[in-house]
Amino acid sequence: MARAHAAHVETLRPATMQSMPVRLERVFEDPDAVIDLIRARAPYQNLAAYHGMQDTLGGARTMPWFRGQFQDELFLQNPCWLQSAKEAFSARIVRPFKCILNLNGPMPGGAVHVDLPVYRGFSAPVAPVWLLMNMTYSGLFLPWMVPIASGLAWFHRGLGGEFEYWADGTGAPPRIEPAPLWNNGVMSDNEFMWHSVGAIGTPEDRKRLAGILDAGNCLHYAGDAGWEIRDGTRVLASLASTQLRISLLWKAYVFLNEEHLASFENPAMDLTPGTVVDIYEQDLESRGVAVRRPADPLHDAAWRRVLEDNYRPAFGQQAARQYR
Repeated sequence: MARAHAAHVETLRPATMQSMPVRLERVFEDPDAVIDLIRARAPYQNLAAYHGMQDTLGGARTMPWFRGQFQDELFLQNPCWLQSAKEAFSARIVRPFKCILNLNGPMPGGAVHVDLPVYRGFSAPVAPVWLLMNMTYSGLFLPWMVPIASGLAWFHRGLGGEFEYWADGTGAPPRIEPAPLWNNGVMSDNEFMWHSVGAIGTPEDRKRLAGILDAGNCLHYAGDAGWEIRDGTRVLASLASTQLRISLLWKAYVFLNEEHLASFENPAMDLTPGTVVDIYEQDLESRGVAVRRPADPLHDAAWRRVLEDNYRPAFGQQAARQYR
């Protein structure tokens, strides 16, 4: 049954719909207005608090990573992102749905990764992150993956924080966008394309902030003094503007045409937990892996171990180092 279902949706997210990244020399017509708005919307929550994950991302090991989200037309309807999404994906229909703001102080480099996918009828928060990422690693669910354009814009004149992206596949060296970056960006397919952010700031600055922050801290704009990380009213650290890496991540659904859009809006084509299990079981059987069908595939620990043992990321931090 799973095989028949897949046959009906095979053409909806073909491998050829992975975009070729488009480098953007000027993302916003008025970058000063963007920076003014970012400053005006401060303070910003720590990443752990923003996602309500204080138990796993909080505590003394929290990094100086702060986040916000914009729904302003200035961001969602930015002409540069809209046009470059059409170009990158050969798409006629672009539907923006969010713009995330990341503000990073001096911190270690991030892991090489792909972004959290959206599958038709099956996405966060209903489906757990570990399962959605494993579905991507497996390569079994491509027909159901919703094509999403990722528009990036950077504002950083300090040290480090380069953007690395494997536009030519994991077997080739990455392309690198080094600082200083101001109103530059890339339009890409970050649910497919492996990418990472390099270490930000000097080793001394990174060491100074290591271990002193927790999930309750917020980032405040302090005028000419730059930015401050505060615990309530107490200032834990001051950052010059050049020490803060500001990035915007715009997300939009992209479709080739009206027919393509209609297929994604058809609920009869949605994934269900049962279909997901069927597809995994079929593939595991072909590999000679015996597995007990889980009663609750979203929370069964034994089922999760089987999937994570058999479907691993094709590319990661260790592999990336050979190119550095």
